[in-house]
Amino acid sequence: MSREKLVSIALPVYNGEKYIREQLDSIYNQTYKNIEVVVSDDCSTDGTVKILEEYSQKYGLKYCVNEKNLGLNKNYVQAASLASGEYIAFSDCDDIWLPEKIEILMEELGDFTMVHSDSKFLKNGEIISESMKRTKGQINYCLDSGKWVHYVNFVTGHSILFKRELLEKALPIPKLLPGEYIDHWLPIVAARMNGLKYVDIPLVLYRLHDTNITKQKNEKIYNIIHKVYMILGKNIYRQIRKLYKDSILLTRGL
Repeated sequence: MSREKLVSIALPVYNGEKYIREQLDSIYNQTYKNIEVVVSDDCSTDGTVKILEEYSQKYGLKYCVNEKNLGLNKNYVQAASLASGEYIAFSDCDDIWLPEKIEILMEELGDFTMVHSDSKFLKNGEIISESMKRTKGQINYCLDSGKWVHYVNFVTGHSILFKRELLEKALPIPKLLPGEYIDHWLPIVAARMNGLKYVDIPLVLYRLHDTNITKQKNEKIYNIIHKVYMILGKNIYRQIRKLYKDSILLTRGL
């Protein structure tokens, strides 16, 4: 691994003042030092922009403030558009990265297009689970990603690092199904390129709090539904979804 390779951390944010300092500090404390942080603020109404300006002055953080609210998927793309590195990692504004996250992912990436890792669950300042993948029953999908990547969303955006070339094939993001986000789409494209690799090490503290508890409950229901139809074998819905995405990939030469 060459430490001369620039890694851009793309961070979309909306009203993140409560936690973003802790996340930015964890990023700037990475053992891999050749990084740039690029932030897209989606019209925050709290003190987020003031914090971004502070870190811009202190560390050279780059940021933009959107003229209108873009929503999560488009804001991720906006953040990535600011990146100049050959490698890009996505970040949420309220997580905490372990110091060796970028270093380990860069070492593991190799010829793959994307690499992703496990995470820990953090709630009220305490770790409540040592493994997100095992807690959510997704470890087998991770270990055999080529088989399941079209059907189950087991790659979390906050854990990924990928080669910039992925965006050339993945963008523009097609119309996704309800409840799907950019991290449902990018791994599918990566799998069609040079593949994705899973690192079975938790490298992120994923924070659970009031603004995402409901989402977490919905994800549990979502995961149960997925397990049921995976057991049933051939499922019309999942096959139609795969065919839809396959048709898009085909037009992009994948």
